[in-house]
Amino acid sequence: MPIKKMFKLLLNSNFNKRGVLSGQKVVGIIFLVIGIMLLLFIISQAVKIVKDSRDSSNSKGEPSVHCVGYLYTVSGITSTSEELQFDFRNEGSSSEDVHNLTVIDGNRNKQTFQISIPVGSSLAVRVPAKVQDNFSVYPDNCQVFPARCSIEGQCAYH
Repeated sequence: MPIKKMFKLLLNSNFNKRGVLSGQKVVGIIFLVIGIMLLLFIISQAVKIVKDSRDSSNSKGEPSVHCVGYLYTVSGITSTSEELQFDFRNEGSSSEDVHNLTVIDGNRNKQTFQISIPVGSSLAVRVPAKVQDNFSVYPDNCQVFPARCSIEGQCAYH
């Protein structure tokens, strides 16, 4: 059958005698359009999820790689009503000098101080903060691996 006749037959079968699409065909076309729109929505959401996932892994992965070079200990913790004191030691096996130190108290108050602690040395740190139980410390914006310490002197390094 020639293509011209098939096309004409196909067109004629979709229309009634007055040249208007039949009800079943209209419903089919509506469902087809809705299906295409739904498919486009799903694809756009999948692309967004992949992009957000990639951005999230980059924002966490890059600091993690940088922060692995910091090995430190916090000891000699004392707390008064007006200030927190502790010794911060940048261990000899660390590969990075510490340039700033961030302290977060139990009330989530964050303070960052510019300091210089070369590899293998320590510094007595005094922070004007009222700490009643726990606080966190980390060097050079490495909040990925903080030391979580209690005023009793125990620290957990994450």
